[in-house]
Amino acid sequence: MSRIDFWDVKPLNQEIMRNGMKRLRKAGGVVKSKARSKCPVGTLSRPMYKTGRYAGQYWTARDAGALKKSIRVVEKHGGEAGGYITIRAGQLEIRVYSGTAKVYYAQIVEFYTPYLRPALNASKSRILSIMQNG
Repeated sequence: MSRIDFWDVKPLNQEIMRNGMKRLRKAGGVVKSKARSKCPVGTLSRPMYKTGRYAGQYWTARDAGALKKSIRVVEKHGGEAGGYITIRAGQLEIRVYSGTAKVYYAQIVEFYTPYLRPALNASKSRILSIMQNG
């Protein structure tokens, strides 16, 4: 029986991590597209207030479709609070976020008209096949 001395596994490990992250990003994209198709779009648009107590505050403006546009896939390396769906494989983690500082109402809409959770549930078989087969 032979023995391998000084075998450097770092390049192999990095290749496995890159391939795993690539698959996770692809799975996150599936959930993102499904969530965008299920996301409710309002009809109300208005500029930010120009007078009054909250004049000039960015969060007073409304844009139709802003919630749908705010759905995104993010590669994470640490913990963070907020409304999101996590797809994890070992140490690798991808999150599908909805909402921004301007679109602060994403969690409220998700509670009353779910679009992220149903998107994840509808995509589970596709995510599994992506993770297994690429």
